[in-house]
Amino acid sequence: MEKSARRISAAAAAPLLLLFLLCSLHSAFADHDYGQVLSKSILFFEAQRSGFLPHNQRVTWRGSRR
Repeated sequence: MEKSARRISAAAAAPLLLLFLLCSLHSAFADHDYGQVLSKSILFFEAQRSGFLPHNQRVTWRGSRR
């Protein structure tokens, strides 16, 4: 009888575990601002350029290499 009691408790715990995992995944991805991520990625790309840089570059500390 102990084995059947363990199976029932495991079967009851499975939906609760699934619900917990779904809720934690939602909260993990809900707090990201993908517009900000894209903007910072483009800024990083602009900072990595070499050679002559345009006068209107956003990275002010980076100068042109001549």
